[in-house]
Amino acid sequence: MKTLFKHLQFATRYVFISFITSLALLTVFIYSAYQHGTFSTFIYGLSIPSYYYLVCLLLTLMLTPLLYSNKVAVLIIIPKVLLDIFLLADILVFNIYRFHIDMLFIEMAIFDFQGIGLSWGMSLLVIIVAIAVVALQVFIYGKAKQLANMKTTLVNIGIISLFLLGQGIHIWGNYTKQESILTYTPYMPYYAPITSTGMMAKLQKKFPALLVVNTSTNEPIIENKVSSQRFNYPIKPLVFDESDNNTPLNVLLFVVESWRADMLTSDITPYISEFAKKSHQFENHYSGGNVTVSGLFSLMYGLNPSYLASAQSAPFKHQSMLTKSFAQQGYNISSYSGSNFNRFAMKAMFFGDISEPLYIYPKQGSSSKNDKQVADNVIADIKSISGDKPWFKFVFLTSSHHDYDYPEHHRKFIPTPKVTAEFLVNKHINAQPFLNDYQNSLHYIDSLFKQIHQAVIDTGQDKNTVIIITSDHGEEFNDNEQGYWGHGSNFTQAQTRVPLVMHIPGQKNLVKQINRSAHVDVVPTLLKHVLNSTSPLSHFSSGFDLFDLPKKRGVAMASYIDKAYLVDNTIYSSGLLTNKYHIDDLNKKPDIINYQQLQILRQQDSHFLQ
Repeated sequence: MKTLFKHLQFATRYVFISFITSLALLTVFIYSAYQHGTFSTFIYGLSIPSYYYLVCLLLTLMLTPLLYSNKVAVLIIIPKVLLDIFLLADILVFNIYRFHIDMLFIEMAIFDFQGIGLSWGMSLLVIIVAIAVVALQVFIYGKAKQLANMKTTLVNIGIISLFLLGQGIHIWGNYTKQESILTYTPYMPYYAPITSTGMMAKLQKKFPALLVVNTSTNEPIIENKVSSQRFNYPIKPLVFDESDNNTPLNVLLFVVESWRADMLTSDITPYISEFAKKSHQFENHYSGGNVTVSGLFSLMYGLNPSYLASAQSAPFKHQSMLTKSFAQQGYNISSYSGSNFNRFAMKAMFFGDISEPLYIYPKQGSSSKNDKQVADNVIADIKSISGDKPWFKFVFLTSSHHDYDYPEHHRKFIPTPKVTAEFLVNKHINAQPFLNDYQNSLHYIDSLFKQIHQAVIDTGQDKNTVIIITSDHGEEFNDNEQGYWGHGSNFTQAQTRVPLVMHIPGQKNLVKQINRSAHVDVVPTLLKHVLNSTSPLSHFSSGFDLFDLPKKRGVAMASYIDKAYLVDNTIYSSGLLTNKYHIDDLNKKPDIINYQQLQILRQQDSHFLQ
């Protein structure tokens, strides 16, 4: 035991001494992100390396007992070698592509290195640098052995304290929307700082003067920084055709939680199904993610979800051009949601500094009661509208999120499960009762949409109101027979393919589109066809006009952790590991890897970064 303790002490000493190289590399990222000279920003930036230090230390200590023999003890340098090689390579990749290295990039570098711009000379240089990193760490390892009397206990306590202080600053900065603090996150590779919206909301009630949310839309103090990842959105100010004297169209964007594409049927959602027959239908439509924040971000921004962290770094300044443009054109903007949009800065990103009367988030306890309150508020507001001022209303109903909630008289599909989360224990349980439960919740939401739509008709506003109906993502019921339920676990169509119905008053030639469409197409379509934007779509969106879709296109997606790309009919997902599978079947692997099209799609992830 004494010997093991000495090995652990040495491992700690080695990591501390050797981290100087990683610190130098991390400083490159930190310097690029640093914007303002506030004391809290400086301390937070100073604390970021402690995150990587503690991860490296933990991995090294975990490895040490496995390398008990002196003959292989030198292998404890492996985590540190990998960290330095990764940071060196990521500096290069991030400077060129404006995204960080992931497992998918590594795979592409191995199997299609020339396709991503790596020459044979560059590949040789990478090998030489890797050898140099190993040699340097072996040298430091030897030096650490000579410093047997060096104590690191107090130093490590200080580093842990600095880490905790930094994370505390980030929790505060995230809640109060401090751009100078939040801007570090997209710069730092695999950096996931702590947030706590719920705790901070409680503290704000007690200490409102200390927790003031920053709603500034000003540009950063420091301009034209070298190697800056400035979020350049939009690339140029949008231009609108002011010569159109037609009556402005209202917009109702109705979003259903976890609604998969094959659940738009006359049995499950009878009213919406009938409504869809009189509207444009996009039958091969995909969300930008398998979780709410990615799906709604792609829908409300028209951008790939890879830009989420950049938008979150200054959510008021980088407000969605969808709502910002409608507001600038004189529209009343309002949001009605059964979900808390303060999470992930969605409220600020989607609606800017919206006043509370226009932001409805009831807290009735159950999602079905919340949704009923949301619908009642929408209906009341529609009926109270007077004057000619156009409006944009965003409605998000959440009864269809697990644990699917609905009034008893909507229990149309039976049987339903006795234990709503039994699939957590038995992954391969019969899915039908859970599917029935889910369908009942959709049937309930369908009835709420009917009430809202009827209010639009009763007030005569149906003649000048564009209505879009869609979802944030899908919902799986072990469709792939691998024990996956709900969403957020893979990118097959069960979790990512959703309905999209668009009704534009007066249009007779209805589209029933089978070409692939995506959430990123909604914003450019609305800005072009409703607000008469004449700006190139590429100036503010990653998408296409829904009425001018290409025959073939890819779709970028994301979960909370992983990124994914749909190319042809293959999903390429990347996180800690890579995976490739057919969009319809997680068990079906592709015969051909289309790295060229994948690289084209990935380049979109840096189009709005400079």
